[in-house]
Amino acid sequence: MVMELEDTIRSETNANLSIFCRVYDLEYRHLLAFIFAIDEINRSPDILPNITLGYHVYDSCGHVNKAIKDVLQILSGHTKEAPNYSCMERGALAGFIGDLNSDTTLQMAQLLSLYGYTQISYGARDTLLSDRKTYPNFFRTVPDDEMQYVAIAKLLERLKWNWVGILTSDDEYGEREIRHLSKHLSDHGICIEFKILVSKENYDTIPPELRSSTTEVLIICGSASLIYYKFLKNNVPYYTEKTFIIPDSWSMGEVFFALSNCSLAFTFPHLYIKGMLEYFRSIYPSSRPNDPLIEDILISQYRCFSKNQMKNFLIPLIHRRPLRNCSLGNLPLYLYSPDEKTSYRVYISVYILAQALHDMDFSFEKNNKKSEINPHTLKYKLSLFKLSRYVKEVQYKDQNGEVMIFNDKGELPRPLDIINWITRMKNRNITDWMHVGHFDGSLSEGQQLTLETEQISWKGDKVPRGQCSEECLPGFRKSVREGYHPCCYNCAPCSEGEISNQSDSELCKKCPENEWPNKAKTICSDKVNEYLSYEEDILVLFFSITSVIFATTSLLILGVFVWFRSTPIVRANNRNLSFILLLSLILSFLSVFLFLGRPVDITCMLQQVTFGVPFTISASSILAKTIMVFIAFKATRPGSSCRKWVGVKLPNTVMLFCSSIQVMNCILWLSISPPFQEYDMDSYPGKIIIQCNEGSVIGFYSMLGYMGFLAAVSFLLAFMVRTLPDSFNEAKYITFSMLVFCSVWIAMIPAYLSTRGKYMVAVEIFAILTSSAGILLCMFSPKLYILLFKPELNTRGTMLGKRMMEM
Repeated sequence: MVMELEDTIRSETNANLSIFCRVYDLEYRHLLAFIFAIDEINRSPDILPNITLGYHVYDSCGHVNKAIKDVLQILSGHTKEAPNYSCMERGALAGFIGDLNSDTTLQMAQLLSLYGYTQISYGARDTLLSDRKTYPNFFRTVPDDEMQYVAIAKLLERLKWNWVGILTSDDEYGEREIRHLSKHLSDHGICIEFKILVSKENYDTIPPELRSSTTEVLIICGSASLIYYKFLKNNVPYYTEKTFIIPDSWSMGEVFFALSNCSLAFTFPHLYIKGMLEYFRSIYPSSRPNDPLIEDILISQYRCFSKNQMKNFLIPLIHRRPLRNCSLGNLPLYLYSPDEKTSYRVYISVYILAQALHDMDFSFEKNNKKSEINPHTLKYKLSLFKLSRYVKEVQYKDQNGEVMIFNDKGELPRPLDIINWITRMKNRNITDWMHVGHFDGSLSEGQQLTLETEQISWKGDKVPRGQCSEECLPGFRKSVREGYHPCCYNCAPCSEGEISNQSDSELCKKCPENEWPNKAKTICSDKVNEYLSYEEDILVLFFSITSVIFATTSLLILGVFVWFRSTPIVRANNRNLSFILLLSLILSFLSVFLFLGRPVDITCMLQQVTFGVPFTISASSILAKTIMVFIAFKATRPGSSCRKWVGVKLPNTVMLFCSSIQVMNCILWLSISPPFQEYDMDSYPGKIIIQCNEGSVIGFYSMLGYMGFLAAVSFLLAFMVRTLPDSFNEAKYITFSMLVFCSVWIAMIPAYLSTRGKYMVAVEIFAILTSSAGILLCMFSPKLYILLFKPELNTRGTMLGKRMMEM
């Protein structure tokens, strides 16, 4: 469609159409919107006064060659194509409105850029047209496809669809569109199961990839054409479960509505134009008897005979539909569709070009102070001034109060509506739509897309499957299958110590050091602190009661021995050593409480020392007793030199000397590398073991080794003198007590080294209690039995008599 400036009252309406181009009422509405806008401008006193706009209309039929031929014919003067020559007798060529399709528009823009004519398209979205260096005079009232690519990718991402198919036209624009769209989908992690290019060669076949496809989401793109529609119609059985994603660039014909039921379409918001609806409704065949387009619509839509005999002959052959006699003279053609947005874009294209002409004319008159207007002056203005500069600066305000201005790419940026097409099958197909979302590329990343998924009607009332693999739930991650698309994956559970709190996570996140995943591996929670707790562990109760019982028992035995301290059985083998042994056993039993509860630095330092020193005193006392038994036996022999060692001085010296060595070892240990509180986060998953680190391993095992050495020496000496008379000594009791002591601690060491956490502490406590109880029972229970139940044996005479009998 071409706009001209005329000095006459009215321009001619010239429709140069081919009978081989089928006319659809959709395109005819675009023409009517164009004429409606021009008529409004010509009647308006506020825009281009005293200047009449005219127009010429050419149908490209969607073919590039015909579009170029028509442009050359317009530039040459409407008679024949003569490049670089103009035979125009009147008027001045102002600019071009069109085309709808990108292929024809691109070729027109390349040609018109050479001549400097302004062109405004109302439907072409090819990204190549955004190059302002190549096409400085090209504008369009729609954004390029780039925004729709982003919108489609974000819509799929929001619906968690990552497995789609694409249909496009087998032409330059379709290939370019699928290339750009594929890049955007890939950037958003969306895989393409198949790509089908529709052409004349395959429109009547069923592609094998479509037959075997698993995705239920299909993106429609490319150039809309009759062949494309036929391809879609021929493959209807394979679309019954598929949902289409439809860009605004597609013209929505009635044939396509039935196929796209419950699909999602992008479209620009529709704005009401005052008077256009009434204008469309006023179109009757009788009101435009000489309009060849209405004649073609009557032929194609209503199968009516034409006045043109050539059409009556050729059209039934081409379209394989017989014609009939019919009269629709006074019947409206129902040329208005409330869902059709292109007519609005045609309307504002005309108004923007007219406003630019008005601004240019006003600027010229202001600068040159001339009021005479004639065609030659108009041509001079158009050649002197670049109309495209005024088009770029136009701030068009439509009837709804919206102000629009072209951006740096020569586009009118507009947000996109997302609608849900719903086709109801009754006596005839009734197509309705529901507004379900909105996309505005000018907003920040997280606010560009809004979608009301609960408002969407799906086929079969279920959300289409748009994944190659089932969604990986939180707690799992994607595990790519070798040889498959990245979107085809298995779901692997997160590794130990890791979580995923989102569906389809690429990687699991490691929990912080002091946290651990829950059972489902969806959240990190604080690790459980493990130690021998008074509130939670039954072992603590057992150890506490056992320790108190044995400590109390030891205290009672000490009291009994003090009470009977003057009796022979108590005085035998140095009663002071017996008292010291009992006191050290009491301290050993009570040292257990330092191992219970939450460890801190001070308790860690006191644990081993409080256990090791009393135990060493006990072992030293027993060793001293064993030495006394041995010396006492040797001293009974006549002339023995051992008599001088008999007394309390030697055993006390032995006990003090042996104990002081352990005390010095503990002082050195605590001075150099004392024990301290430690958090073990690695031994057990999900647990923080609060324990005591020995600090110096040498110091710890030196303490245990020294106690073992004293016990071993005592055991050997006691074993050697085990046959001495019972009246004299405790040799057998010492042997058994040291046997218990050594057995417990030898068994304790491997158990201690093989456990971790509170159970390692429990092993040590058990060893302390068991060995201490063994010494207590073996050393003192026989004497306690005599003191309490056989007092008649607790006499010097009885003991001496027994001695004489055994000797």
